[in-house]
Amino acid sequence: MINTICGTISNVDNNGVQVKVERKSACQGCQAANICHSFSKSTMNFMLSRPTEPVEVGDTVLVAIESSSFLKACAYSFMIPLLFVVAILAITMWLDLYVSIQALSAAIAFAISLIVVRQLGKTIQSPRIVEVIHEE
Repeated sequence: MINTICGTISNVDNNGVQVKVERKSACQGCQAANICHSFSKSTMNFMLSRPTEPVEVGDTVLVAIESSSFLKACAYSFMIPLLFVVAILAITMWLDLYVSIQALSAAIAFAISLIVVRQLGKTIQSPRIVEVIHEE
């Protein structure tokens, strides 16, 4: 299954196109949207590869991502840091180390987990532009 959303091209260069997507439409129907939006910007920006069709700034595009890629990204970004921190805390508690060492170990484990997530993220298929709707 493929998830799609419309966005607007905000920049075009040799490396790709920058697409701006309003969070309101992306988060439509989510009950936690009001909470999330209070902590984040109202738009998301994606740098995507150029489609074969010519595009200009202001064009509306349909961006697609495979459901499996979306689920992997969610699992990696939430579960890996959680597992790293919980595992390190369990080990340091089992070793009966000082609380300050436990906290420092958890912080280091979290930082390492972000590196792991970054590397795993490179294996996920990126979103792609599947349709260009030229504004007239």
